[in-house]
Amino acid sequence: MELTASAPGKLVLLGDYAVLEGAPALVLAVNRRAHVRVASHQRGVCDVYAPDLGIAAAHARIGGDGRLQWQCDEAARTALTLVDHVWHGLLHEGLAPVSSEGFDLHLDTSGFFHAEGATRSKLGLGSSAALTVALATALATLAGHAQVTNDRLQWIRRLLHLHGDWQGGRGSGVDIAASVAGGMIHYQLQGPAREPTYAPMPTTGLHCLFVWSEQSVSTSDSLQRLARWRETHVTEYAAHMNELGTISTDAMDALRHQRMQSFIRLTKDYAAGLQRFGAACGLEIYSPAQKRLADMASCADVSYKPCGAGGDFGVVFAEDAERLATFEHAIVSAGMRVVPLGLDSQGVSCHMRQTRNLPHPHPSGF
Repeated sequence: MELTASAPGKLVLLGDYAVLEGAPALVLAVNRRAHVRVASHQRGVCDVYAPDLGIAAAHARIGGDGRLQWQCDEAARTALTLVDHVWHGLLHEGLAPVSSEGFDLHLDTSGFFHAEGATRSKLGLGSSAALTVALATALATLAGHAQVTNDRLQWIRRLLHLHGDWQGGRGSGVDIAASVAGGMIHYQLQGPAREPTYAPMPTTGLHCLFVWSEQSVSTSDSLQRLARWRETHVTEYAAHMNELGTISTDAMDALRHQRMQSFIRLTKDYAAGLQRFGAACGLEIYSPAQKRLADMASCADVSYKPCGAGGDFGVVFAEDAERLATFEHAIVSAGMRVVPLGLDSQGVSCHMRQTRNLPHPHPSGF
């Protein structure tokens, strides 16, 4: 038996940071996907091939307690921490394929890198969440629990806890939701239990492009620093979150009712609020390149803001395609890199086929 699964990455277009406190976020699933292939065999081991994680081949046995017993060096074990975490999270939920006689596991996240010559740079598009979703979906399906993955909202809720634990419990789950649901969604944590909810949002009339600062930013590090600042600035933190949450709510309503002029204005307000918040808490939400972009946008009658934790990707909004094209020409001429990213409307996908006498795979993977 062979299973293939894949899931898209994401960009947070609005609601950055405030989503942590229950504000709505506008999240876009983008057409860069993490791919997983699982091929069952009779050798009684799990062989992992993950070139993008620096793993040519790693081996593990499934112990009597269902846990993976890695037979590789410490560097490889560290690189495969996410795989281990997903496996044991599924094991805890009763969804891991512990009765399997063995399988080969191929992981491909090459779409989340930008290659230029011999240099590869990671794009901040939520690769760990996309890989979590694709891997968990493939393994649960292999274990005979495909029906569990079919209810997308419930699957998001299960995977939110699984991936959130791996992140230290600081994330909002927007990346998991985008990878599972696909499309452009309204995402929110609601109620005392902070249950994730989502709904599709219209894309008609929305003109945007994405600019990469060519630097990598760790969302986990940013959230850790923010948590420390919040502890000593409770009132100030609440005021910033309230401001950003109010703007995001109003912008969502404007977009839902196709009031595009109001939506663009509100994204400008949100961008200004993010600048004030970043200055207050000491986070570099705007990199130097992004500050320059923001200045250019203010002179061109378009809106620019960072995406998510900030520092790497930003989004430009415009009321019409012609104005957006004019601004794109200006920023490309200024040496800034526009990355063509499209909407991924599918979300997670998984396919199974029966095979026989599969040859032993080459370590190169796919």
